[in-house]
Amino acid sequence: MKKLKQVIFLVITAFAVVFTSCTKEGPTGPPGADGTNGIDGTNGVDGTAGCVSCHTNDSELTIKTAQFEYSTHFIGGAQHVGYANYAGGSCSMCHSHNGFMKAVEDGTNYGGLHPEAAAMSCYTCHQIHTSYTRDDYAMHYTDAVTLYLNENENNVFDGLVVDGTNQYADPEGMTNTCIKCHQPRHRGDSQPDPSQEGTIVISDGAAAHWGPHYGAQGAIFGGVGGYIGTTDPTVPSGTKGHHSCKSCHMSSFGEDYSIPKTGNYGEYIGGHSFKMADAEGEPVFTNCNECHTERGATIDLPGIMAANEVLLEALKADLLAIPMIDEEGHLLGGTWTHQQLAAYWNFALVKNDHSYGIHNNEYTQSLIIAARTYLGTN
Repeated sequence: MKKLKQVIFLVITAFAVVFTSCTKEGPTGPPGADGTNGIDGTNGVDGTAGCVSCHTNDSELTIKTAQFEYSTHFIGGAQHVGYANYAGGSCSMCHSHNGFMKAVEDGTNYGGLHPEAAAMSCYTCHQIHTSYTRDDYAMHYTDAVTLYLNENENNVFDGLVVDGTNQYADPEGMTNTCIKCHQPRHRGDSQPDPSQEGTIVISDGAAAHWGPHYGAQGAIFGGVGGYIGTTDPTVPSGTKGHHSCKSCHMSSFGEDYSIPKTGNYGEYIGGHSFKMADAEGEPVFTNCNECHTERGATIDLPGIMAANEVLLEALKADLLAIPMIDEEGHLLGGTWTHQQLAAYWNFALVKNDHSYGIHNNEYTQSLIIAARTYLGTN
């Protein structure tokens, strides 16, 4: 029985092999119908779509860049970026791109220390390459400026704020971008108060940089930061420059400030050069005259400057006679009364503003008159 089963198994296996070897694959059948198409994906954005909104085949960006590279902000900024880390980083807000950005981000007037401080560039004022659209021309800072002077340790100055929003031709507050750096800087406890008697000792080492450090334009424009009278002598004056920084310093043809009024001045005037003087150093009032003469507001701007320069020279002569200053106008070390130091402070504030009243004529004259009153020479 066992042998019979084995024979049957061998026979079945043999048949399986024979039938398998006889089976042949037939021709390929016709293709089936196409399946339903899938849903198209969202088209991607062209790689240069954002770039070309600014980097177009015209000269706008090239002209603005050329103007800026001719400006004191660019040339002087590169020369003086080394000051950024002086005084524990208190200079870096205005002497470096890094410091300005830190101060803006922190909401302070302190830029901090930056071992690799970079000079001012387009990126300092504008939000370049943030959205990769023309919105990147927006400013980093347009808020009202709380002045650095408020940080003096004896609280002689307090609550000083300057806001350039909605000034002439500047509803966005671009003027505040300028004021953020163009403001006087002074810290410590040697701030005079002409309402008080007594004296303050200023050492020879401290004297050269004592006072409203250089960027006086924002304070003069806002009518704050100086001394007038002896009752609340540092209270804001209530006067204010009626124009904006850009309406004069960026005067140009075209709404985008791309074509400066070069004329026959031998220099860029306005635009992103920010310049207001010709090759001989003479002020150019081309844009100012559009309102101050052509539209009937006949104000003698050169006359205002000349008159205030005479007043300032008279104050300088008073200070030299003490003697309290050197020929360059720097304070000398010594023991000075509050009134004498307040007079010097006003002198330095007006001198460092450089506009001789154009930024704020009423306040400029008030500061000079108050200073000469403190000295008893008015």
